[in-house]
Amino acid sequence: MGVFFFLSPSSTNPVLVKIQNAENELAKLQTQMEADKNETQNKELELSQLNRTLREQLDEAKSEEEEITEELSGITAKSEELDRQIAEKKAELEPLEEELAQSRLPLEEIERQGKPLLEKESSLLKSIKELESKLALQKEKADAVSSELAVLEKNRRTAQENFLSEKQRLMVDVKKPFHLHFAEKKEVVVRNKVPSGKGIFVNAGFRDGFRSGMEFLCEKLSDKNAIPFRGELGLVQDNYSYLKFVSSEETGFSPDSLDEDERILLTRSGKLSDFEALSDSNSTRISED
Repeated sequence: MGVFFFLSPSSTNPVLVKIQNAENELAKLQTQMEADKNETQNKELELSQLNRTLREQLDEAKSEEEEITEELSGITAKSEELDRQIAEKKAELEPLEEELAQSRLPLEEIERQGKPLLEKESSLLKSIKELESKLALQKEKADAVSSELAVLEKNRRTAQENFLSEKQRLMVDVKKPFHLHFAEKKEVVVRNKVPSGKGIFVNAGFRDGFRSGMEFLCEKLSDKNAIPFRGELGLVQDNYSYLKFVSSEETGFSPDSLDEDERILLTRSGKLSDFEALSDSNSTRISED
């Protein structure tokens, strides 16, 4: 009992109080030590992680440094090669620059000589422009004249149509001559050739306006390139006539080139026919026929 009393918390014994306080203080210290221990462990862990991170960064930096150093070494080699090439090109460039300087001298001379030509070209271009302006003006005038000409041509056609219409109306009452006039044309056909070769018989006669002594320029219709020849009417009947050749030797015409049934175009020319000087008896004959 005596011991229990001595250790009882309710005891007011100073020694017990000190012991109790010491125990409490020890418990606090233990709690603080545990907290400090945990914090120290956390710090150590944090430091360990930071150290690992720094090592990784350091290794990465070293690797990059090695790569950069290697690349820099290559760049340096390339730079040295480029410097060498540049030096070579400069050495090649020096004589070229000298040649260029020498070539500029004749170029300047050429430019000096070409300056008058350029000035002349400018003058010619100016003249061409002026001429083009004048040409445009002349074209406008030509267009105006063409318009006027078209109007005149239209008026001329109208007048010609009126003339032909009036001529046709008046010619109804005009008695036409009974023989071919000068420049009138007549197409005939060769019926026979005389044995002597001096003429031919054609299928046109008195009724067609033929008269003895009339002369014609004769053309072969089957051959436009054939040489024309001259002919003179001899015997003239109502429906056929004898056409003798005139000066066939001079014209180079050969009667042998004419065939029977050959078509010939006769154009009245040459001297007057004896019948044109006759009285109206011939005209009366035709009228009666």
